[in-house]
Amino acid sequence: MPEAVNKIGVVIHGITGRMGDVARNALCVLNQNGGIRVGDQRWQAVPIGVGRDLKRLADYAKGVGLEFYYDNVDAAMDKARQINPDRQMYHNCVLTGEKVDTMLRVLPGLDPAATAIFMEKPLANDYKSGFELVQALESKRYFNGVVHDFVETPGIHAAIQLVPKIRPLSCQTVFGYEVGAGFSKNDDFRGQRPDFNWTLKGAGGGIILDMCHEAYISRALFGETDSLSCVARLLVPQRMSTDRKNDTPIPCDVDDYCSIRRIHTCGVINNSTWSWFRRINSEFGPLEIQIDGQHGSIVFGLYGLKVQWKESAPANLWKESLAGKKTPWRDYWQYVDLEKRNPFAVELERFISSFIQGTFYHYNAVHALNIMGEVESLYVSAASEGTPARNTDFLRYPKYPDEYWQPERLQDRYGKKS
Repeated sequence: MPEAVNKIGVVIHGITGRMGDVARNALCVLNQNGGIRVGDQRWQAVPIGVGRDLKRLADYAKGVGLEFYYDNVDAAMDKARQINPDRQMYHNCVLTGEKVDTMLRVLPGLDPAATAIFMEKPLANDYKSGFELVQALESKRYFNGVVHDFVETPGIHAAIQLVPKIRPLSCQTVFGYEVGAGFSKNDDFRGQRPDFNWTLKGAGGGIILDMCHEAYISRALFGETDSLSCVARLLVPQRMSTDRKNDTPIPCDVDDYCSIRRIHTCGVINNSTWSWFRRINSEFGPLEIQIDGQHGSIVFGLYGLKVQWKESAPANLWKESLAGKKTPWRDYWQYVDLEKRNPFAVELERFISSFIQGTFYHYNAVHALNIMGEVESLYVSAASEGTPARNTDFLRYPKYPDEYWQPERLQDRYGKKS
């Protein structure tokens, strides 16, 4: 007798965007691998797309084989309820600048007893608006989660397991790649990232906010932060739009470079550099992290990792160095075989499984809001050229900002460049 398969409709709001498509693909990967195992049950996720442009949706659906798609959330949720009246999921992938307003409009039409809420990161433009969203979720007790997919990539997942073995002391993180301004003849270097990355208006762009990965990766590796400091810059003052028909440059007014220092309560110091003006010199790609510990060091990216244990490489002797002797330092690292995994699929499987079982989900909206509180402290520190902020100053749920609080985004401090 064939095994019974339960189904859950997953509404992906903003499915034609980059992250919406990533989510749909991850669900397909789960289904192709036999679905989601929850105890002795097997579940299959049914993706349901939502977008503003029906023609674009139809073209997208035809290209990827998407069966269900709508231009409004209500119709999409009705289809999800038809698939399973007791279990549905709503995944919000709209632009950061539109997320909170969209969520506050959508939530009243969803049943907190039957609908799980999953959202892209960052949670909001700023802590205060994110707080409003968290309050709306918590007051009705929606089961919820926020994307933290970097921690599920093969390299970072393996590093988290290895960190206790090397007894970490310090960390260096470098992230970024060259995002062309779009003025050269090489058309590949135009529109690598959406236009909202470069301006405060509407979406609240900037590398500190856009790459809030920094906070949750560092927390996953080393735990809570005792203090942090940040210096930020705008290096490229003008960029061309992703719209090839528009040749009017975008006047940038947010950070595209930052240098961050985190001192964790465990004692580890993590120095990070994040930049959209970087030429990659790493075998692991745009992200490279090195953690040095008492018993060894690990170097890794999203999809690769190598380790060197204490005193397993030749000692650096200055007498030999000054004589011109070259040491093949990279030959003394041991590469680790990593589990092949789709990080988004791993995360969605865990979230859906947790929802069905009714167990606590760690990477929820409160966790994401606390990350946003640390982002606010990064901006405050950057506004004073790196003055440290202590964790007692971080905005954390359920703390609400003062009545006249405004998020610091440095847009008035960069100055004009030709």
